[in-house]
Amino acid sequence: MTNDATDVKLTVPLFDLVTDSGALTALLITKEGHAIAEAGDTSYLNTTAMAALIAGMFSATREVARMVGENQFSILLQQGSNRHIHISLVTDSVMMVVIFEDYQRIGRVRHEARKVGERLVGSLRTNESRVSAQVAGDLSVPEFKEYALNLIDRIFTSK
Repeated sequence: MTNDATDVKLTVPLFDLVTDSGALTALLITKEGHAIAEAGDTSYLNTTAMAALIAGMFSATREVARMVGENQFSILLQQGSNRHIHISLVTDSVMMVVIFEDYQRIGRVRHEARKVGERLVGSLRTNESRVSAQVAGDLSVPEFKEYALNLIDRIFTSK
Protein backbone atom coordinates (compact mmCIF):
# COMPACT_ATOMS: atom_id res chain seq x y z
CA MET A 1 0.00 0.00 0.00
CA THR A 2 2.90 2.36 0.71
CA ASN A 3 6.33 2.71 -0.81
CA ASP A 4 9.51 1.60 0.98
CA ALA A 5 10.48 5.10 2.18
CA THR A 6 7.00 5.63 3.63
CA ASP A 7 7.05 2.17 5.21
CA VAL A 8 10.26 3.04 7.05
CA LYS A 9 8.93 6.44 8.14
CA LEU A 10 5.89 4.73 9.65
CA THR A 11 7.23 1.43 10.96
CA VAL A 12 10.47 2.59 12.60
CA PRO A 13 8.66 4.88 15.06
CA LEU A 14 6.14 2.09 15.77
CA PHE A 15 8.98 -0.36 16.52
CA ASP A 16 10.50 2.28 18.82
CA LEU A 17 7.15 2.59 20.59
CA VAL A 18 6.88 -1.17 21.10
CA THR A 19 10.45 -1.37 22.40
CA ASP A 20 10.37 1.72 24.63
CA SER A 21 6.95 1.06 26.17
CA GLY A 22 7.18 -2.71 26.51
CA ALA A 23 4.06 -3.13 24.37
CA LEU A 24 3.23 -6.21 22.34
CA THR A 25 1.95 -4.58 19.18
CA ALA A 26 1.47 -1.16 17.60
CA LEU A 27 -0.72 -0.45 14.57
CA LEU A 28 -1.60 2.58 12.49
CA ILE A 29 -5.11 2.42 11.07
CA THR A 30 -7.23 4.79 9.05
CA LYS A 31 -10.62 6.00 10.24
CA GLU A 32 -12.03 3.84 7.42
CA GLY A 33 -10.58 0.77 9.12
CA HIS A 34 -7.50 -0.05 7.03
CA ALA A 35 -4.23 -1.05 8.70
CA ILE A 36 -1.42 0.99 7.13
CA ALA A 37 1.54 0.03 9.36
CA GLU A 38 2.34 -2.40 12.14
CA ALA A 39 5.16 -3.28 14.52
CA GLY A 40 5.79 -5.89 17.17
CA ASP A 41 4.13 -9.27 17.43
CA THR A 42 1.01 -9.57 15.27
CA SER A 43 0.94 -13.37 15.08
CA TYR A 44 -1.96 -13.56 17.57
CA LEU A 45 -4.01 -10.90 15.80
CA ASN A 46 -6.08 -10.50 12.66
CA THR A 47 -4.97 -6.94 11.90
CA THR A 48 -7.61 -6.49 9.18
CA ALA A 49 -10.44 -7.33 11.56
CA MET A 50 -8.87 -5.31 14.36
CA ALA A 51 -8.55 -2.22 12.17
CA ALA A 52 -12.17 -2.45 11.01
CA LEU A 53 -13.55 -2.98 14.50
CA ILE A 54 -11.48 -0.22 16.10
CA ALA A 55 -12.46 2.25 13.39
CA GLY A 56 -16.12 1.46 14.08
CA MET A 57 -15.61 1.75 17.81
CA PHE A 58 -13.84 5.09 17.42
CA SER A 59 -16.69 6.43 15.26
CA ALA A 60 -19.23 5.44 17.90
CA THR A 61 -17.11 7.04 20.62
CA ARG A 62 -16.87 10.25 18.58
CA GLU A 63 -20.67 10.47 18.66
CA VAL A 64 -20.68 9.87 22.42
CA ALA A 65 -18.17 12.71 22.81
CA ARG A 66 -20.43 15.03 20.85
CA MET A 67 -23.38 14.07 23.07
CA VAL A 68 -21.46 15.25 26.13
CA GLY A 69 -20.28 18.46 24.50
CA GLU A 70 -16.85 17.41 23.24
CA ASN A 71 -15.73 17.53 19.62
CA GLN A 72 -14.17 14.08 20.04
CA PHE A 73 -12.15 12.07 22.53
CA SER A 74 -8.55 11.85 21.36
CA ILE A 75 -7.62 8.79 23.44
CA LEU A 76 -9.48 5.56 24.19
CA LEU A 77 -8.33 2.95 26.65
CA GLN A 78 -9.72 -0.58 26.79
CA GLN A 79 -8.72 -2.54 29.88
CA GLY A 80 -8.92 -6.32 29.92
CA SER A 81 -7.81 -8.83 32.51
CA ASN A 82 -4.62 -9.69 30.59
CA ARG A 83 -4.32 -7.33 27.63
CA HIS A 84 -5.10 -3.69 27.21
CA ILE A 85 -5.49 -1.40 24.21
CA HIS A 86 -4.53 2.27 24.00
CA ILE A 87 -5.98 4.05 20.96
CA SER A 88 -5.05 7.61 20.07
CA LEU A 89 -5.63 9.97 17.18
CA VAL A 90 -2.47 10.86 15.31
CA THR A 91 -4.15 12.93 12.59
CA ASP A 92 -7.81 13.52 11.78
CA SER A 93 -7.86 10.33 9.74
CA VAL A 94 -5.26 8.04 11.35
CA MET A 95 -5.28 6.29 14.72
CA MET A 96 -2.50 4.53 16.58
CA VAL A 97 -3.36 1.32 18.43
CA VAL A 98 -1.03 -0.03 21.12
CA ILE A 99 -1.66 -3.45 22.66
CA PHE A 100 0.13 -4.18 25.93
CA GLU A 101 -0.11 -6.56 28.87
CA ASP A 102 1.20 -4.86 32.02
CA TYR A 103 -1.42 -2.29 33.03
CA GLN A 104 1.08 -0.62 35.33
CA ARG A 105 2.81 0.51 32.12
CA ILE A 106 -0.15 2.68 31.03
CA GLY A 107 1.73 5.90 31.86
CA ARG A 108 4.72 4.73 29.84
CA VAL A 109 2.51 3.62 26.94
CA ARG A 110 0.71 6.99 26.89
CA HIS A 111 3.99 8.90 27.03
CA GLU A 112 5.66 6.88 24.27
CA ALA A 113 2.51 6.95 22.10
CA ARG A 114 2.39 10.75 22.37
CA LYS A 115 6.07 11.03 21.35
CA VAL A 116 5.67 8.65 18.42
CA GLY A 117 2.45 10.34 17.32
CA GLU A 118 4.30 13.63 17.07
CA ARG A 119 7.03 11.95 14.99
CA LEU A 120 4.47 10.41 12.64
CA VAL A 121 2.33 13.47 11.92
CA GLY A 122 4.55 14.88 9.16
CA SER A 123 4.93 11.56 7.34
CA LEU A 124 1.23 10.82 7.60
CA ARG A 125 0.03 14.20 6.39
CA THR A 126 2.41 14.06 3.43
CA ASN A 127 1.12 10.66 2.39
CA GLU A 128 -2.54 10.80 3.52
CA SER A 129 -4.03 11.73 0.17
CA ARG A 130 -1.94 9.17 -1.71
CA VAL A 131 -2.74 6.41 0.79
CA SER A 132 -6.45 7.31 0.80
CA ALA A 133 -6.59 7.17 -2.98
CA GLN A 134 -4.78 3.84 -3.03
CA VAL A 135 -7.03 2.37 -0.31
CA ALA A 136 -10.10 3.58 -2.18
CA GLY A 137 -8.80 1.90 -5.31
CA ASP A 138 -8.16 -1.35 -3.42
CA LEU A 139 -11.61 -1.66 -1.90
CA SER A 140 -14.56 0.65 -2.45
CA VAL A 141 -16.54 1.94 0.53
CA PRO A 142 -19.64 -0.22 -0.12
CA GLU A 143 -17.44 -3.30 -0.55
CA PHE A 144 -15.53 -2.48 2.62
CA LYS A 145 -18.71 -1.91 4.62
CA GLU A 146 -20.05 -5.26 3.45
CA TYR A 147 -16.74 -6.91 4.27
CA ALA A 148 -16.65 -5.33 7.74
CA LEU A 149 -20.25 -6.31 8.51
CA ASN A 150 -19.62 -9.90 7.42
CA LEU A 151 -16.45 -9.98 9.49
CA ILE A 152 -18.28 -8.72 12.57
CA ASP A 153 -21.01 -11.31 12.06
CA ARG A 154 -18.42 -14.09 11.83
CA ILE A 155 -16.64 -12.89 14.97
CA PHE A 156 -19.78 -12.83 17.08
CA THR A 157 -21.43 -15.96 15.71
CA SER A 158 -18.34 -18.14 16.09
CA LYS A 159 -18.58 -18.22 19.89
